[in-house]
Parts: sequence; C-alpha cells; structure tokens
Amino acid sequence: MYKLFISLIFCLSFVQNVLSSDIEVISNNTKQNIDNLSSQLKYLIQNNKENKKEINAILNLYYQHHERIIAFEIIYENKFIYSSYKDDSTVIINDNQELPFNIKDNSNYYNKEILDKNNNYIGKLIVYFKKEINFTQEELAYLENKQIFKIQNDSDLAPYNFNENGIAKGYSIDYINLIANKLAVQVEYVNNNWDDAMNMLENKQIDFLVNVLKSKERQERFLFSDIPYRVSTPAMVTRIGEKEYNSFKELNGKTIALVQGFHSYERVKKDFPKINIYPTTNSLEILTAVSTKKADVTYGIKDILEYGINKNLITNLKITPNIDDESFGFYFAYNKKNTILKSIIQKAEKLISKNEIDELNDKWFKKITEIENNSKNYLFTPEEIVYLENKRTITMCVDPDFLPYEQITKEGKYIGIIADIMDQISTNSNIKFQLNITKSFSESFQLVKDKRCDIIPFAVQTISRNEFFNFTQSYLKFSTVITTKNNVLYINSIKEIENKKIALVKNYALVEMIKHISPNISIIEAADTKEGLEKVTKGEAYAFIGSMPTIAYTKQKYNFHDIIINGKIDNELLARIAIRNDEKILQTILNKAINSLKIEDTERITNKWITIIKDKQFDTKFLIQVVIVIIIIFVLILTALIYRSNIKLSALNKELEKLSQTDKLTSLYNRVKLDSILEKEIKYKKRYETSLSLIITDIDFFKNINDTYGHIVGDIVLKEFADILSKNIRETDYVGRWGGEEFLLIFPQTKDSDAHIITENLRKIIEEHNFYKDIKLTASFGIYECKNQNPTKCLSKADKALYEAKKSNRNCIKIFTENND
Repeated sequence: MYKLFISLIFCLSFVQNVLSSDIEVISNNTKQNIDNLSSQLKYLIQNNKENKKEINAILNLYYQHHERIIAFEIIYENKFIYSSYKDDSTVIINDNQELPFNIKDNSNYYNKEILDKNNNYIGKLIVYFKKEINFTQEELAYLENKQIFKIQNDSDLAPYNFNENGIAKGYSIDYINLIANKLAVQVEYVNNNWDDAMNMLENKQIDFLVNVLKSKERQERFLFSDIPYRVSTPAMVTRIGEKEYNSFKELNGKTIALVQGFHSYERVKKDFPKINIYPTTNSLEILTAVSTKKADVTYGIKDILEYGINKNLITNLKITPNIDDESFGFYFAYNKKNTILKSIIQKAEKLISKNEIDELNDKWFKKITEIENNSKNYLFTPEEIVYLENKRTITMCVDPDFLPYEQITKEGKYIGIIADIMDQISTNSNIKFQLNITKSFSESFQLVKDKRCDIIPFAVQTISRNEFFNFTQSYLKFSTVITTKNNVLYINSIKEIENKKIALVKNYALVEMIKHISPNISIIEAADTKEGLEKVTKGEAYAFIGSMPTIAYTKQKYNFHDIIINGKIDNELLARIAIRNDEKILQTILNKAINSLKIEDTERITNKWITIIKDKQFDTKFLIQVVIVIIIIFVLILTALIYRSNIKLSALNKELEKLSQTDKLTSLYNRVKLDSILEKEIKYKKRYETSLSLIITDIDFFKNINDTYGHIVGDIVLKEFADILSKNIRETDYVGRWGGEEFLLIFPQTKDSDAHIITENLRKIIEEHNFYKDIKLTASFGIYECKNQNPTKCLSKADKALYEAKKSNRNCIKIFTENND
C-alpha cells in the first residue's frame, strides 16, 4: 500500500508538471522533467524488483508526453537493472539488461546521475531520443559536456526579447525554447544590456546572442548564423500632428532617439553626423523621448515600435515606414571560434515545424486590427478579458446635475470632469461604458445598490456605503470648503460653527463625513449646491459646505456675489468609482484601468472645467462702525481678530488660486500660467513698442542623475535648480517650469543683449553650485527677443536657440536672430 501511495504521488506530480506547462513561459521542459524523474527514481530503484510496476507506470507517462523519447535505461550499483523501448505503439520492457545495440546506435541520448538523499551517486538514468539530427561525434561530445546554454535576455526589447517580473519572454525566447527542447538541453537567460552582452560573448561568458542585426563591424567580432530566424521591416516614429519622416536624409539638424549599443545607433553616428542623437538604454525610452519632445523621431523595427506604443499606451505617437532599408533579419551570433555550436543550433532549427512557427507568429505578431481589445490584453489577465467580453458593456449611473463634475444634458449627453475621465479610461483600456439616464443621484445610488447598474463613476467612500458597494482606488481629490456671506469672520474650524445651521446637499457623502467630524452639528438639507448657496444668501443657513470646484462653478454661473469661501476642512474629497458588490473582479479591472491614467490627462481635464475664482476679502466696514462705540481694549482685540482672519482668508484664496497656476514640484509657475503671462507681455510690447526677451533653459544630461541616483534625488535637484533661477532674476521677470527639466524665463522690457548678461550670471551660478549630494550640473540657454509674432513663434525661436546651445557642447548660451531662421 505504501509503495502504491508513493508511486501515485510521483505519477500525479509528473502529470501536474506536464499539464500545467505553459508554452509561453516554460522552457526546456524535456530536460527538466527528466531531471525530476531521476530524483523520483532514487526512492524506487533501491528496491527495484518490488517497485517494478511503479517504475513502468512512471516511465510510461514520459513515453506518452514526450514523443521523441524512444527508450530508457537505468543503472544501479553499476548494473543494468531496467531497460525499455518503444516499438511503434508497444513498449518492450527488459529486466536486468541493457538495450539492443541497434536502438542505441540509431538514437541520441541524455543521461542523468541518480543521487541518494545524501547526494551520493547510486545510479544513472539514460534517456534515448529519435535520431532526428545527425550530429557528428564532436557535436555529441559538446552537448554531453555542455550542461547549460547561457543566452542573453534583454530588459526591454518586446516583443522579441524582454524580461517581465524576472521571467525571460518574447518571440526569440520562445524560439530558443523550441530549440532547447529539440536538443534536450537547459537554457539560462542572462539579463544585461547590449554592450555587456557582446563583451560577455567575446569572453565566452555566454554561449550566443539572439535578435542580432548584422553589420560589418559585428561580423568582424562574431560568427553569425547563415540565415535569419525572423525578418521584419524598419519604421520611424513621430508625434501625431507633426511632420512625418521616412528617411535619415530628412533628419539633418533633427534629434533622433536611439538605444546605445544597437546597430542603428552606430550607423547613424557614423553615416549621418548632422543628425543629433538622444541616447537611451532601452526601447521604451526611445518612444518616451519622442512622446515628451526630447527627440523629434526614433527609428527601429516596426514590430518592436508597434508593440511598445500599444503596451505602454502612448497615445500621441504614429508609425511611418522607413525607405532607407527594405527589411531586417534577426540572426544568432556566436563566439568567433565556436563553429560547433553554430552547427548544432542550425541542425536543431531544421526540426522546428511550420505549425510551431505559425503559433509563435500568432502569439507575438497578430495585427492590431485583428485583436478586438489590444490594449486591454496588455492590462488584464485572461480571466478578466473573458469577463469583459461576456459583459460587453459596463453600465454606469451618474449624478445628472453636478457640474463641473458631471451632468446629463437635455440631449442625453454625459459631460463634465468625470465624464472626460471615464472617456480617457475607456480609450486607455478599451472598456465600453454605457450611460443609464437617471433623474437624480439618489436614483443612481439605488440602481447600483440593487445591482441593476454596475458603477457610479464619481462617489466618495464612506462607512455606510461600504455595505453596498466595492470601491476603486481614488483617481482625483478635491478640497472641502466652507462658504458664508461676505461679512462673516474667517472660520478656523468646523467646531466654531457647531451651533449654527449648516447647509449640505442631501444624500451626499459629505453629510456622513461632517456628522462624523462634528456629531452635534445642525444640518439643513439642500437639493443641490445652488440651493445650498441660496439658503446662505437668504439667511436660512449660516454656511454651506461643499467641494471647492462645485462651489466655484456654481458661484460663477449664478453670480453669488455676496458669498465667499471662508474656511477649509482638512478632509479632502477623494473621487472613486463605486461598484456593485457582487462582482469583485470588476473592482480589480477598474483599478488597473485607473492606473492607466496619466497625471497630465487628469490635469488637462480638470483645468478644462475648473476656473479658480479668487473671492473678495470680506468687508470690514460694518465692523469698524460697530467697534467705534466699544472701548479701546475691545477695538484692539477685534482689530487683531480681523487682521488674523484676513491673513488666513487671503492665504486660503491664494492657495486655491495657486493650484491652477503653479508647478507642484518646484512651486514655480506652470505652463498654463506662463502661456497667460507671455500672451499679456506680448500685447504690452506691441502696444508700447518695448522690448521682450524669452529664455528657455534645459539642465544638461539630467537623465544621468535619475539613472544614477534615482527620481527622488532628481526631484530634489530640480527644486534646487528652480530656486537658483527664481532667486537670481529681477522682480519684474517671470520664471516657470516649461516641462521636465526645461524652464522658461520671461524678461519684459529687455533686449536680447541685456538678457544675455542676466543669463550668463545664471549659467555661472549653476555651474559653480554644489547641488544635493555634491552633484555638479550645467545648463544650456536659448534666447530670443520677440518681435511682433504670436507666442508660439516666439517660443519656437527660443527653442531653436536652445537647440543650438546643445549642439555646441552644452553649458552655453545662444541668441536666435532672424538671420538664423
């Protein structure tokens, strides 16, 4: 019984290994399973006569699942105790003898030592395979002595060769795994960059390279396979809406992003010296460089570029054909002296069937138009994809009248911040959302609670709502503010108004939040924000509490002149998606979809809908009239209170206004504010015929800081850099963050020659400054004195001057003149 149990465990273990094998990831399973078999046999061969049936059962499983296996031999204590071989569909078993000579002579073999529990040698397992490859004796000896093939694995060359969570993946990896199984060898993938991989091959630290493009220089260094294992077409990538490029000959003076060490990098550097190269370390970085305008174009293999754009959801790029090259071939590259390995691999390649190649092509190179939800397949698991396909659409119930967040128009159109956010999520993930039109938020709430609708796109999580809904992570946050009439002193805390009547929108999460903060507060319910503010105006409520964007929008739309923002609650409103609680998988799916949102998308959408309204400070006239009749001590006290309130209210309003016009990291003006300033200054210049100079500056080689020290240090350095700029310009000048490590300075009433003097001072200060961790930096500057052009043309010419500075070895200043255009 015990033996039967042990045998059953072994058999089940093997079947599980075989049936759970994943063609996408599992490599070398023939050899690995044989190695596992040798470990299993150590428990059986010591009593081999009694365990004969168990041994036969296990080996029969291997015959069934590995068609190439034709025979086994087991040696124990230097004697043959077992042999078997397949004759058509019959397995012939021999006890205590070796295989017939004709079987051994016409097959390839692999042997594995059998070790006891103390790792002492007790026997050997020999497995024979169909002799599909006619190896020479030298090749057989090479394979027998070669325990593991070491092959390079790129970090990011999808879909050919990349690493995901420590696992080597891609077309080239799967192709090598096919070869490994034909040879019954094991492969170890070594993850490194391209330059290191080539050096390791020369030093015999790895056995061969995959996905290699031939070049004259490389053929001098390495031995190449005779024919490519994969052929693809070249392409270029540019930004949508900008000039397309189809040839290197069009790129003089332009910047191209290329991976250092790749064939294309060396080619452009040698053959096209007038093209500026933006160096990167992987294929994703070249796409990001073009997307963020650090480069004008990139070049590479169409499959790789297309895969990278779709997987990483880069929406502003397009692929155009390159006419310089007809096609690329991917080859294997071996050490110059390793002709034996080249011969072995080429023989094994001949065993790969057309069906196997077709499966690889279908897996990695299906056209985007043939995949219904291409980006979704990258975001979601197979189970989640099946769910979405069966679901078809996710129904959403919304607040029909809650601008600027959301509204259903008379025509049935869904608009607002949340509507645009959901559109962006749908674009990123290909999830289809369907609007269910309702008459109120209460109705929408009830429909999702009753599971007759799937989601509420904009909901705030509360303790009571957790009973009915699952919630996603937050995707937006907004300040909660207190509004009053303009003759009320600043409210420091909600505790100060506990004895007052406070208006809140009925059924909104804020009601529960406020009751939790202040249980004794007296609440008056309002149908919406407009009604809440009206109650304050009419004196029915002392204050109205709501989200800052809603109040700002409603104030502006309905002209509530006598209402001001007069306090702030620490608790922010976190926007989440509320989901029916019987479909947990939908919560996981939507969290992944929310992760696809980019910061710039949410900022663009919120800026589109929200206008920060700077409220007037409250009128203190009536207070002065009152305190005239009060003794001097109370006058002083009230004056102090008023002064304190003014400061706090002013600070709050400034903070709210600042949200729309400053860069979060550096606290300088953001691009939106700079655009506004520039437009105003150009109008002033035209009207009064004064001078105006623009300076664009860029930190030289800033990427190296992020790569070396990490992004946290990079952010600290950016703050220091911004601080230097702001502290070393005149009070009449403006400075802001233009994007990334680029900054824009606006010098009103300043000629370019004078701007050069100020800029040179900045350049020297930056060069001499010891940044965080004693990092040394330099910066390049481009200056343009605006004529009567529009802002876009002025910026373009300043940018061209910066480009010239970068071409001139950086750390310098260039002035754009009309003669250069």
